[in-house]
Amino acid sequence: MFKLKSKLIMLALCTNLFASYQYDDPTLGNIALEVGVCNTSLNGSIENTATTTDFKNDLGFNENKNITSFGIDLKNDIYWMPNIYINYFNLSNTADGSLATAKRIDAIYDNFSGSVSSSVDYSEINTIMYGFLQQDIFEFDLGLNIKQIDFTQIIKENNAIDGKDEVTIIGPDKIIPLPYIALKIDLDFIDTVLKAEASILSLGDDEAKDYKYSINYRVMRHMYISYGYRFNSWKSRSVKDKHEKYDVNIKGNYFNVKILF
Repeated sequence: MFKLKSKLIMLALCTNLFASYQYDDPTLGNIALEVGVCNTSLNGSIENTATTTDFKNDLGFNENKNITSFGIDLKNDIYWMPNIYINYFNLSNTADGSLATAKRIDAIYDNFSGSVSSSVDYSEINTIMYGFLQQDIFEFDLGLNIKQIDFTQIIKENNAIDGKDEVTIIGPDKIIPLPYIALKIDLDFIDTVLKAEASILSLGDDEAKDYKYSINYRVMRHMYISYGYRFNSWKSRSVKDKHEKYDVNIKGNYFNVKILF
């Protein structure tokens, strides 16, 4: 019920912003497509009453990995309708680690030690509904980010005698609504746009954060290139074992190309 009320409050706040919407350039239409590459590092921990297992120090996730993201921005000139931006990325990664001391991963297997291997498949879809207020070179965005996380991690003890020491970790199994804010500074005289945006929500043991900072340069009338930094994280209790808490984050610099239609 609390989450539903939060959604309604955010949508009500955004309604007053939609009337202030303006096109950066109306002749370009109302669709923007983007594709990007992000050099990301994966980090996190598995915490319980007995031990804490670190992604880097214990499981061996020390190497950065490039991931591809896709986005579409749909604008409109109807004052009561939100503008919609959808972004998707997927990260698949594997690592080998060594546990110097025995670690408890979940309530079933509490004796993981020695050589371990693990794999992660992590994807996100962020659907942002927003409006904005514009004053001179400054633009302030306010809206709602509907975040869908799909996370699966499999951890294996390589030297297990019975061959059964394997744990599967499942991330949040629900949609997470986050308030969304952004500040854009349009330096039109040098064809450059500076932008900072964030989505943050913390409710009890669950938490999600999303930050992005970017510099965007217009190389031609219908195309921008962007360079920036992105940080995504979530914290949640396991859906299988309420004594386990998972803290996962990815971060890194990215390069985007955006085409306007």
